[in-house]
Amino acid sequence: MSNDEYVKALYAIIERALIASEKARREGLLALEEFIEDDKADNRDIFKYGMRFVVDGTDYSFIDKILSNIIKQEKDEQQLSLKTIQKEAVLAIQEGMNPRMLAALLNSYTNLPLDDPVFKDTLGDD
Repeated sequence: MSNDEYVKALYAIIERALIASEKARREGLLALEEFIEDDKADNRDIFKYGMRFVVDGTDYSFIDKILSNIIKQEKDEQQLSLKTIQKEAVLAIQEGMNPRMLAALLNSYTNLPLDDPVFKDTLGDD
């Protein structure tokens, strides 16, 4: 995966997580069903798979254990980074973390500045 592909995937993950976080806070966890694509969840895409557990009301520690076990199998550093960010997003959304805090958390896994466009609307000054 090239650096450009990595950054593009990173942006997509962060944007999807922030949208899901906002939706969950406004409409509840069941509203996140639209974030589950069965084919991707069945192939253990960390975000989609995790969202399936969240919507089903699965315990935090069980979700953490399942996703961590999948991530441990990853050998590629960029994929490991992306999967870890997805896992953290899933767990934060399940806990009800607000989008501003989630953006700060996900930013801490990157070297992107806080004023990067993917974070700016969420972390910007009020």
